[in-house]
Amino acid sequence: MSSPRRIVFPRKGDVELQSFDLPKPANHEVRVATQYSLMSIGTETTILHQRYAAHTHFDRMFSFPQLQTGVQAVGIVEEKGSEVEEFEIGQRVFFRIAHRSHAVISAAACSAVPTALSARDACWCGLAKTAFRAAWAAPFQLGGQVLIVGAGPVAQMLVRWARASGMQDIVVVDPAASRLPYARSGGATAAMAASLVEAGETVSEIWPVDGPALIVDSTGNPQVMHQALSVLGRYGKLLLLGDTGYPNEQTLSSQVMSEGLSIQATHDSHDRDGWDQRRIDRLFFDLAVRGQFDVTDLVTHEFHPEQCVEAYQLVEEQRDSVMGLIYDWQAQA
Repeated sequence: MSSPRRIVFPRKGDVELQSFDLPKPANHEVRVATQYSLMSIGTETTILHQRYAAHTHFDRMFSFPQLQTGVQAVGIVEEKGSEVEEFEIGQRVFFRIAHRSHAVISAAACSAVPTALSARDACWCGLAKTAFRAAWAAPFQLGGQVLIVGAGPVAQMLVRWARASGMQDIVVVDPAASRLPYARSGGATAAMAASLVEAGETVSEIWPVDGPALIVDSTGNPQVMHQALSVLGRYGKLLLLGDTGYPNEQTLSSQVMSEGLSIQATHDSHDRDGWDQRRIDRLFFDLAVRGQFDVTDLVTHEFHPEQCVEAYQLVEEQRDSVMGLIYDWQAQA
């Protein structure tokens, strides 16, 4: 095996590919050679450019040099500890880890990827889990309605959970028109290239009586919270899924009290009602294999790890053109 490599953020705004030492797997661990890792565009650039206020959970969790630069990958089991029985050498698995060519990780933190699903498509499992938290908390259900603010990668997962759940009206609002075709192909019944404020009249036409009963904010933009609360229908619910680095800038509206509105935050780490990582993985894989959760068109850019500086520069300068960005680690593996 050649020297393992990983993408790190040594300083604010800087990206490097560096070699590192990989330990031997313990009894309950596996060593995995990464095939692909998928960038979590919003979270990773927030960390890279330190776009968060002091004393927030971002500030508590991340500092430089930052080694936790990614959160989802697919790879091949190369070695396993003596107590690992559920995986075989050569088996393909999904796991949550930073961008790196190899990883030693607990077998319990891995999920088997079906042979019928491509490694590129399986990489979306991590962001699908993040979006599932909002789908479960809402809850998304047969005949339901939802207004999704934002059409980035996590929002695309929301759209697909909504369609898989049998939601009747799935409305997406995002100023970037280039993102909307992905939402439509994923099941959105309406998609508007506008801010939530600009889309207000059209939203009123879709919900002419009471306004939307459910809005999910996937953006991480602190200004959206106030806007969404002003649009919600009476007794409606706002789900905060986009994780802002500036929560002190999120403000209420007078409608919270007068209309009896609810606000609920959802996060990738919220294991609720038995829905842990592996259970969500299995559901995502099952739906994807059956064609009920289509992610085949969402990877728009592919880079080799050596191009990591260019990859983050592209996201920073042309974010609206990027939906899914993956690193291909197989040349080294």
